[in-house]
Amino acid sequence: MAFVRKKVKTFKWPVEVKEPSDSKPGEFKTSEFTAVFKRVKMSELKKLEDEGGVQLLKKVMVGWEGVTDEAGKDVKFSASELEESADDVDWLKAVLSAYTKTYAEAESGN
Repeated sequence: MAFVRKKVKTFKWPVEVKEPSDSKPGEFKTSEFTAVFKRVKMSELKKLEDEGGVQLLKKVMVGWEGVTDEAGKDVKFSASELEESADDVDWLKAVLSAYTKTYAEAESGN
């Protein structure tokens, strides 16, 4: 198969958010959603990593699937929803981990 060089590339990646359980002390609950990330140039990625997590996400996260509010309604992706979600340390850690794992796995050949 030929490599197709695209100007804008995106990819979907599963994200597992582990957070302390509300009902079971000392345990975690896990929820999942799918993030849509934009690929960036390696030089840009290095700069963004130095700036910090939220700035990196603002540049690379362009959507999500499977995010709902407490009433079960879909939460549409937007810059303001991203910023609000990124204020949650468990969510932020999970998304950053998912994004960086995509490159770590690619480099290791997995």
